[in-house]
This record gives sequence, C-alpha cells and structure tokens, in this order.
Amino acid sequence: MSDEAVPLARLFAMALRALIDELHERLARRGWPDVRPYFGFALLAVRDGDRGGDDPATVVSLAGLLGVTKQAASKLVTTLEEVGYVRRVAHGSDGRAKALTLTDRGAELLATVEEVYAEIESEWAAVLGGGRVDGIRRDLLHVLRSTHDGELPAVRPTW
Repeated sequence: MSDEAVPLARLFAMALRALIDELHERLARRGWPDVRPYFGFALLAVRDGDRGGDDPATVVSLAGLLGVTKQAASKLVTTLEEVGYVRRVAHGSDGRAKALTLTDRGAELLATVEEVYAEIESEWAAVLGGGRVDGIRRDLLHVLRSTHDGELPAVRPTW
C-alpha cells in the first residue's frame, strides 16, 4: 500500500499509540512507573469535575465515560486511590454518591504528563516545523468542534 493510500484513521491510531508509548516510557524514567494508559482517561475526568460545576466525577460517570461496568470503574477508582491519585469525598448534591477529586499527587502526575507532551510536540516540531504542528492542532480543533456542536468531545478510550 502506498503512503497516500493509508487511511487517515490508521495513521491517527499509529500516532496515538506512538505518543502513548513514548509518554509512558518517559513517565517511568521520571519516577512514575505505576501509571497505566487507562489511568489518564479517569484522571482527566476527575480533574474536569474538580474544576467546578454541579457535576463532579463519580464512579458511575467514569463507568459511562470509559464504557465499562460500574464494578470495573469502581475497581479502577480503588486502584487510583491506593496509588494516591484520587480520593472519594462527599458529593455536594447527592448524599448517596461519592465525588472523586484529585490528590496533590494526581495533579502532579497530570502536570508531568503535560510537560512530557510538550517535549514530544517540540520534537515533532523539529521534524515538521513549528508552523506545521500548529496547523495540525488548528485543523484538528476545527474538525472536532465542527462535528461536536462547537465543543471538544471527552477524551475517552477506544476499547
């Protein structure tokens, strides 16, 4: 198959896999060896819930986002609690539910992830040129927003 015939979806999948693999290699070298790829989806959802609003992340909302059962989401949250990335707190408006919040360690991990992504983007810019990387970002933002009512969709796994 010629390079021009490779479907864009396959190229995005390859690029995502390469980015995630590189991210986790660099995180391990920086002292985060216990991080698993699926942690990121949950931690981003918890962080977004921490940013205010009436809808903090819960086990039920994580299950919906991740496309897993409540039991699987609960097991993930327990793991994230055990390694110190999240904690369960009283839900402000639902006495039966527990809201999830990032710990300082969880916030530090997400900040480190952003640093690593910036490094990787800089390396891509060294190959492609900074303007081309910025153009890719603008184009992806445009396509995603135009197909999701002007909003960016949730970051969610494809499994």
